[in-house]
Amino acid sequence: MIDWTKTKILAIAGLAGAGKTQWLREQLKDQSDEVIYFAPQTTDCPVDRHCLELDFPSWQFLAEGQELQLIEALQQGAIAVLELGFYVAPESGEQLLKTLEAEGFSCERFAFVSDQMANSPWHVWADQIIEVAIPLPARNLEIWRSPTKGQVFDPNSLNIFWEELTSGAYGDIQRAKGVVEIVDGRAFYLDYVSHKPESLYHELPVKIWLDGRPERFSGLEVVGTKLDGQQIADTILDCCLNDELLSDYQEQIRQQIQQQKQPSPVQ
Repeated sequence: MIDWTKTKILAIAGLAGAGKTQWLREQLKDQSDEVIYFAPQTTDCPVDRHCLELDFPSWQFLAEGQELQLIEALQQGAIAVLELGFYVAPESGEQLLKTLEAEGFSCERFAFVSDQMANSPWHVWADQIIEVAIPLPARNLEIWRSPTKGQVFDPNSLNIFWEELTSGAYGDIQRAKGVVEIVDGRAFYLDYVSHKPESLYHELPVKIWLDGRPERFSGLEVVGTKLDGQQIADTILDCCLNDELLSDYQEQIRQQIQQQKQPSPVQ
């Protein structure tokens, strides 16, 4: 566990699918101080940030360009979390960390690596290494991201697409995750890691959306090699409902909900 009386900034980095965000949840689940979360290069499709916002509504989430607010929050007693994706070189966040340390804020750096990995830039960068039982990553990993705000999936089509995606129909996938909307108004978090036998499907704690296209974040992030991004994008559109079908389904579901609320007739 981290000694929060000594550490004001927690920086984490490492491999995709190594459990960084879940570990972060465990470290901060009982934290009473204000928490500031900052993850560079994720603003176009912030899947993890969105889920953390739902889990920790009291946290403050900053984007690139808001570094001054980060410093001000630390000066007022907050704890800061800097999460670097695998695609962000550790040294790219060092200028900010060094600046914060020069201001007197202590930082602890954690790197999540494969237990088969003897050396890496993360080993050089980190104060502590957390070894995870995952395969060595493929060389030349690619990342494909797409926000899907407003798109609503037919559940059967979503299941087929996800099975195709994780089975290699659109490239060799190491990690895939996303937030998706389905026609009954619910939103789900999907998570696939190549070394685990099954994907995770987790319903998110959001209101049921049955009035047109959802006006909240959804999106997908895929990590692997030989990715066919255009085919992924085209298939997603094929799996989502057009305006007419969406309206019809939502009306049917609203009627079903209304009928369920009506009291049963007295026999």
